Amino acid sequence: MKIILGAIKEFNDDALMMAKQLGSSGFHFNTPPIATADEKFFTVRALTWLKEYTEKFGLTLDMIENVPIRFLDKVIMGLDGRDEQIENYIKTLRNMGEVGIPILGHHFCPTWAWRTSITHPYRGGATVSAYDHELEDKVPNAYAVSKYHMIAMGEDVVPPTAEKLWENFTYFIKAVIPEAEKAGVKLITHPSDPPLRKVAGVERIFICKEDFLKAEKIANNPAWGINFCMGTFSQLGGEECVLDMIREFVPKNRIHMVHFRDVQGTLEKFNECYLGDGRYDPSKVMTALCDYGYDGLVLDDHVPYLTGDTRWGHTSRAYEFGFLCGMANMLRYKNESNN
Repeated sequence: MKIILGAIKEFNDDALMMAKQLGSSGFHFNTPPIATADEKFFTVRALTWLKEYTEKFGLTLDMIENVPIRFLDKVIMGLDGRDEQIENYIKTLRNMGEVGIPILGHHFCPTWAWRTSITHPYRGGATVSAYDHELEDKVPNAYAVSKYHMIAMGEDVVPPTAEKLWENFTYFIKAVIPEAEKAGVKLITHPSDPPLRKVAGVERIFICKEDFLKAEKIANNPAWGINFCMGTFSQLGGEECVLDMIREFVPKNRIHMVHFRDVQGTLEKFNECYLGDGRYDPSKVMTALCDYGYDGLVLDDHVPYLTGDTRWGHTSRAYEFGFLCGMANMLRYKNESNN
């Protein structure tokens, strides 16, 4: 497996420099701001610039997670104009293949990641994001800038039912996944966060293992995979739920990115936390990934905010990166000793 840093939505020389200094060989961008306001897909020019920017720090650009929501909103919602968005999404996939960026992550959730707080108190005065289902329709989503996270269409759009979302996903994935395969790009799906069937009155479909088995059958292509957010599955069912996903999908080579994070609490009331403070044993989960043969990317993803740290969380990410590398090195030593 390859442990990297990233999860950044801006150009930050300090972040990439730190990644190199800590020993990461790769980097990951989430919705990089490389498209102009009038562009509807990621161009070869923009992707080449982003790749060269990353390589300037001695890092490989291993993955892009998400395109701007305005590239995909009509597809998710099933609105007029989705065919044009699909055509443009295919252009992004082809251009990524041409430039040599191997993975594109996406979500298929109108309300995307939902939190009722991003300043929940954590140990020693640190703060973390949190979710309280009793407050989900009373407190604006701390992560999103509009109720349905559908910025282009405003508040008056009627969100689709779960049945309609599955129809929309099927329409989308059957159109784009053959093109992803031709381009040599993995297209990986992130679970709905939190994994509740309805949040703020809007239904969601990527909740549990059965949903991903359904998507696997619909896609029916080796280019489709899972953006395995351990924190989301820990929210859903703790350690056993995380291990169940590993046992099911790692041997089939369906997981290509692991978001190695965790939470405290329950599905309907949780807060994020450092590894080791949450619902699963990190060493047990890392061992399972190794035992089942995982050789993809691993990323810390969300981290607590420490007093005086940067918005990206340089200090917290350094801690989590070291934690992950330490576990991986122990497993490597153990396996080499056994052999």
